Amino acid sequence: MSSWTIAAAQSGSRPGDIAWNIQHHLDFIQQAALHGADLLMFPELSLTGYELPLMADLALSLDDSRLHPFAHAARQHQMGISIGLPLKTDDNVRLSALTFLPDGTRIAYSKRNLFGPEKAIFTAGDTVPMFGYQHHQVALAICADISVEAYARDASRRGADLYATSVLVSEQGYETDCGYLARWSRDYQMAIIMANHAWPTGGYQCAGKSAFWDQNGRQIVRGGEGEQLIVAQRNGNHWQGETHSLPCPPVL
Repeated sequence: MSSWTIAAAQSGSRPGDIAWNIQHHLDFIQQAALHGADLLMFPELSLTGYELPLMADLALSLDDSRLHPFAHAARQHQMGISIGLPLKTDDNVRLSALTFLPDGTRIAYSKRNLFGPEKAIFTAGDTVPMFGYQHHQVALAICADISVEAYARDASRRGADLYATSVLVSEQGYETDCGYLARWSRDYQMAIIMANHAWPTGGYQCAGKSAFWDQNGRQIVRGGEGEQLIVAQRNGNHWQGETHSLPCPPVL
């Protein structure tokens, strides 16, 4: 099997500050490129923070000019980049992960299993795009989606090699959510990456500890607290993982 490098940006977001958050995303993208990442995942609503009262005002359209740097970075580094944002679609706002591929394609996935107050703000997703990248198949899930076995089963049946998840997980819920992901990777034979927030957001104290499991349910790498880049690399049938800190941590 070919080599493949997957990374999770355990990043922090300034509440509602899209311009600053974009630049901070680009810092992580640059670091991921230095480590040869083929695909980089950011946490849930990474571009805005998990600031639900602001979502209607902060929602971006698929062709918003502020997103162009991500398309450029994907081409420049030959890297798939998946960011979290509130996405405007027609008259709806969806809690989405938007993936930029090196060929210019943009793929939107919207959270299907909305949680609590999200239901009053967002329209649930109803499509499940998968994309091929470096001869692999990737399916996406956002936070509470990971608790739904049917979603993981469907991804596997459709040929996913990787279940790429963007989350906001507190310390309280961390082990439960990791239990789901370890089980899905083991039962459905697909690798799983989880990108979690590094800083508090939306009133939640985030656990950090982004992680990667191989297709047998074995955890290859787990991050710690604070901002980090979590990297998993496969050579042949063997996965190995490592964590990296940003060279110049930002000032909150």
